[in-house]
Amino acid sequence: MPNVKTLPIGGTIVKLNKTPLLGGWGREGLANLGANTAVATGVLLQGHEAPADGSTPGAASTGWFTLLSGAADLAPVVEIADLPDFIRTGADATAPITLEGVQ
Repeated sequence: MPNVKTLPIGGTIVKLNKTPLLGGWGREGLANLGANTAVATGVLLQGHEAPADGSTPGAASTGWFTLLSGAADLAPVVEIADLPDFIRTGADATAPITLEGVQ
């Protein structure tokens, strides 16, 4: 059975801590973009590795990196390879994104 998480807009930080959405290199997910397929530029998804102390990274941490950017003709479902430990919607996401874990 797949593990599904809905990532709300606004950059809410979500920990990927349950297989198959267990963050870590080698884990993959499918991002169902919904209305975000209309976003032609900008950051849609960001990731962050777990801090060494096991805490949740802050919203202003410099460790956030782009996982998915908007592009013209972006498919409604996009594979995300190598899921990070934490994920959030980017500033340019206009609708929630559903992330489904695959193995």
